[in-house]
Amino acid sequence: MIIPALRLIKSSFPNAELTLLTNSDASELLENFKLADNIISYDFPWTGKKGKTNYQKVWNFAKKLKEEKFDLGIDFKGDFRNLIFLWKTRSRYRLGFNGTGGAYLLTHSFPFPFKIHQSDRAVQLLQLFELNQKIDKSLINIVPNIFDKKKFIVLHPGANHRARQWSVKNWLKLIKLMNNTHKIALVKTDDSKNLVSIILKNFPEIYIFSGSLLRFGQWLQNQKLLIGMDSMAVHLAGVLGIPSIAIFGKQNPKLTGPKYNNSTFLSPDKPCSHRVDHWRLCQYCTNSITPEAVIKKIKSMKNYI
Repeated sequence: MIIPALRLIKSSFPNAELTLLTNSDASELLENFKLADNIISYDFPWTGKKGKTNYQKVWNFAKKLKEEKFDLGIDFKGDFRNLIFLWKTRSRYRLGFNGTGGAYLLTHSFPFPFKIHQSDRAVQLLQLFELNQKIDKSLINIVPNIFDKKKFIVLHPGANHRARQWSVKNWLKLIKLMNNTHKIALVKTDDSKNLVSIILKNFPEIYIFSGSLLRFGQWLQNQKLLIGMDSMAVHLAGVLGIPSIAIFGKQNPKLTGPKYNNSTFLSPDKPCSHRVDHWRLCQYCTNSITPEAVIKKIKSMKNYI
């Protein structure tokens, strides 16, 4: 989501030292993109990682970063907690969106662009900051491939919220519909391991991929198509030149849908009318997408896969 923005920063400040703060899952992958001089891995307690929330530990980490005396600190998400953290680093200039408040924590604050695609927001923030140089948006492979070419259709059921996930019933039916005509691989992640175990009981011959995000990116480059939820995997596939189908529910695909290399999505035909406890997600809408609809979408992509 922020690769174009990182390229814009590097082209605008070619002599600057760029430090990227990212989560542990992504840090190894991003090392291979070589888009920053330094990459610091840190899992913030408010970004989905399970465990006890220790805010004092986070603020101590910000204090440690303060010693680096950064000239410019940028937050692309607009989360109030991120802005507090950025303020505590005491960067000379602090740039970000104020979508959840906290404008007073920034030296350069801008309204959050709720209506544009998530991958465009980071670049827009920099353009508001008057960085307008042309961005080289050419997509790159992360590393030379180290796997044999298997040409699977890859199923990635993982997603960090239950309402984003498809049911076991739907995955089992999709595999049954595909099993005689396609080579299938299934990706096992922390949030899909129980589902994968159930699928293996019904289809013990299916190929299972399990590994780090970096190894997943290496392996994915030689596959045919990825089918997944509204999650990181479909965006990574697009960046690597692999078509993908993202299964959406209530959330708006115009804001977070995959954009690159013949990637597409499926979403409900009707607006959500269910009673749910999340303002943006609905598991009933997600599961209204049928396996038959996915098969139809695969057939419509035959010129690309």
